[in-house]
Amino acid sequence: MTDDASTVLQTYLDHIAQAVMVNDWDTYRAGVVMPFHLVTHSANITVSTEADLRAGFDSFRQTLVVQRVTDFIRLVESAKQVDKDLISGSYTTHLLSGGHRLLDPYTSQITLRRQDGIWRAASITNALANSRWPLLLHSQPLSSPEEGPKT
Repeated sequence: MTDDASTVLQTYLDHIAQAVMVNDWDTYRAGVVMPFHLVTHSANITVSTEADLRAGFDSFRQTLVVQRVTDFIRLVESAKQVDKDLISGSYTTHLLSGGHRLLDPYTSQITLRRQDGIWRAASITNALANSRWPLLLHSQPLSSPEEGPKT
């Protein structure tokens, strides 16, 4: 089951990253369970309305444009099928602009829930310091691994 879970998760991550990069709100929205939970280094955030999810999407998109992100890459580290409709896994995110890192790669944990035959993110936990919703990235030097990436 682990290989299938890894494939499902990687496919999901690629699909949603592509939606973000091309500003495809409908695809992104279809890939998220409401309420959505985001746990970070410094906050527990519940996104409970579509308007809040949209604001987060738009803000993150704007950040990617301003930072000139050319590659939004998320690679599965591990995945496990918890039951037929739940997958839990971890992945590493890389944000690049023309081949240059914008911040250190950071690890996240994700839970996908299958609803109406579609895998959707129910929660994400990541190691970003100073993270909030909407997620905004700031140009800062790369940090040491003990601190976690700055945003």
